[in-house]
Amino acid sequence: MRVEKPIVVEDGLYNQKQAAVLLDVDRHTVARYEADGLIVFKSRKAGGRKVTTGKEILRCWGEVYHL
Repeated sequence: MRVEKPIVVEDGLYNQKQAAVLLDVDRHTVARYEADGLIVFKSRKAGGRKVTTGKEILRCWGEVYHL
């Protein structure tokens, strides 16, 4: 997990791989964060891929670092 705050567009949409890169963790760790309720993903209607917002990525980062 990265120490400095990730640079994201709060209203932007990010898939699990992109979220993992921004948080500097493995994609499987992001899936675990989702299972633990630290980050929320929604399925896109087009293609059914899971996406989250930049705001959720920042919230997850803050929860992990207890900010």
